[in-house]
Amino acid sequence: MSALMTAAQQPMTNNDAGTTSGALAVSVRGVKKTFAGSRARRGVAAVPARVALAGVDLDIGRGQWVALLGPNGSGKSTLLKILATVARPDEGDVSILGRAVVKGGGGGVEELSVVRRELGVAFQAAALDPLLTVRENLRTAAALFAMSPSRAAEAIARVSESLGLNDRLDQRVSTLSGGLIRRADLARALLHGPAMLLLDEPTTGLDIRAREEFFTALVEARRRMNGGAAGGGGLTIVLSTHQMEEAQLAQRVVLMHEGRVVADDGPEKLRRALGRTVIRCGERVEAGGVDPAEVLRGMGLTVTVQPLGEVLARAGDEREEDATRRVRSAADRLIELGVAVQVAPPTLGDVYMAMTGRSLAGGGEDGQMGAGEAAKKRGGQR
Repeated sequence: MSALMTAAQQPMTNNDAGTTSGALAVSVRGVKKTFAGSRARRGVAAVPARVALAGVDLDIGRGQWVALLGPNGSGKSTLLKILATVARPDEGDVSILGRAVVKGGGGGVEELSVVRRELGVAFQAAALDPLLTVRENLRTAAALFAMSPSRAAEAIARVSESLGLNDRLDQRVSTLSGGLIRRADLARALLHGPAMLLLDEPTTGLDIRAREEFFTALVEARRRMNGGAAGGGGLTIVLSTHQMEEAQLAQRVVLMHEGRVVADDGPEKLRRALGRTVIRCGERVEAGGVDPAEVLRGMGLTVTVQPLGEVLARAGDEREEDATRRVRSAADRLIELGVAVQVAPPTLGDVYMAMTGRSLAGGGEDGQMGAGEAAKKRGGQR
């Protein structure tokens, strides 16, 4: 997805973490949400109550593209549903596009109805009728927004052109590939020209190529909606994802862990906070019983070991040249001891692990491997 970086990311004010202007698309204060548990009954185990959001504060400026990044259970999807006004917090205040939709857990129906007309929403499951064609689905969506037939036709032509769906408009949704269904659902969400687009894990189940095509289409649609400019000032996008490659496309990344915001900045600044290079390796090599984490700590590096055994090491706060030299020296020592290591620039996955001690996948998938896989796949890489 690196080809999209220039188009998607534009310089921002306030250190890439604030607003692009005085106007806010989102203002969240002290938002908490707990899902109630259930008692055990015959044949069914008890389900404990789960804290989804533990006091979230967040501002998003109009025109920003923001990614909520975290593994399943981090609270990102719950927060997105609250922003979409389809879920309510137990506590806290939420303002969307300058309108207070939640005050202390309550809210006004009038405010909600006004805000909802300015939102475009696409959740993990596409909101399309599989027995209808793409065009018929879009006409139905247009009718829900009381668009006249002529305006609907213009809007359908506009979004289908920007999302590459012109030759698919008269196909039944049930005959489309997963990637095309996602793009058709994105067309539905953008049809009425919303001020803010909310995307919850929009590429779930898609292969790498389909994911790239989806985000290529999204970048182009955003550029057109912003009058040809790729940067802020137009459509606000809030994306929830556990894929660091998708979050990397955003201007700003909000890392979420156990219902809290643990970091919030531009993706490049988040990565550079770990230095130019990091070491990744498995926790232990069976032959010889070397403990890489202890070796690295003994050489003065900051070490994080996640539950599946992945080891991440980085130098402390010092000159970049000195830090890089120290990281490479430590990597050389591990190689001498027979440990397979990888020395590479830090990723957002590394940042998340350094901040939380957990991987984005939580199970060793999609960008973070378990110790066994790491030893097999990284053998000797530098």
